[in-house]
Amino acid sequence: METEANTGSIPTNEFPSKPQASWRKRLLKALAWLAPRFLGSIYLGISLYSAEILTRTHNHPAFLDPLDVSPLATPWAVKTADGLTLRGWYHPTEERRHLVVLVHGLWSCWDEMAWLGRDLHMRGYDVLLFDLRGHGQSDPSRVTMGRRERADIRAVLSWAGEQGFDADRIGWVGYSMGASTLLMEAAYNPNIRVAVLDSPYGNLPDLLDKQLSQHSHLPRFFNPGILTAAHLAFGVRTDDLVPIRSARKWGERPLLVIHGEADTIVPVVQARLLAREAGASCQAVTLPGIDHVQAYRADPVGYVAAVDTFFRRNLTP
Repeated sequence: METEANTGSIPTNEFPSKPQASWRKRLLKALAWLAPRFLGSIYLGISLYSAEILTRTHNHPAFLDPLDVSPLATPWAVKTADGLTLRGWYHPTEERRHLVVLVHGLWSCWDEMAWLGRDLHMRGYDVLLFDLRGHGQSDPSRVTMGRRERADIRAVLSWAGEQGFDADRIGWVGYSMGASTLLMEAAYNPNIRVAVLDSPYGNLPDLLDKQLSQHSHLPRFFNPGILTAAHLAFGVRTDDLVPIRSARKWGERPLLVIHGEADTIVPVVQARLLAREAGASCQAVTLPGIDHVQAYRADPVGYVAAVDTFFRRNLTP
């Protein structure tokens, strides 16, 4: 008997397949989810690291012997209202008629202005050379571009008063950030009465927007991240540090602004705007071919003569 043939189909797979995304699609989805988070973490990390460098302390020993400035050099220290100790050197005279306080710039210390201090001391001024907080041999502290450093100016003023110097017998000379710090403090402190500002910044937000990339060696789009990290992580806010506005409150106090026209750090236009806002009592001198705080080095005799003349005309005898 012949066997009847089975004409039904034979299944090729006992378990039917389920629809699945290909491994490539899954990989692309994973990358799409990870990439922005990974890049964001890199941006945040770089911004935080750069902000730490921007605001870190710059403490180090002095590079000069203060006795080279004056054989009368006396170690000096004072405590600020917020508990930091500032250190430097006081160079007295027998007459103790006028005191000149020299305020250095960012990432520097008293020896930046030591030879200017020596020359002014030889002309009969008591001279104070000191380190701002977070600089030189003063107590460590985050650099705040002039905000908290204003307390250092007040501490010096208090000390000078205790030494018998009235405010109108104190002349101030500031370099760069030191100059801007003086101006910002003077807007609220009438006891800063006669000042020389050499290469002050007038608008820090504008300056950082243009200059920060040169210092950080990062693309400009990192600037907002660095400044935000400086504010949130280290408490350093820079968006309202605009000494040009402070200059409007200078009033009739004598002011001398010195700025190099070839300044590669702070454009000379900022000094011109600052001087205009300060008003008629401000004398502005712009020097062709001179870079940032290089006027004294370029012509020490002429520089000292100009500063000496300015102080002799405007400090109370």
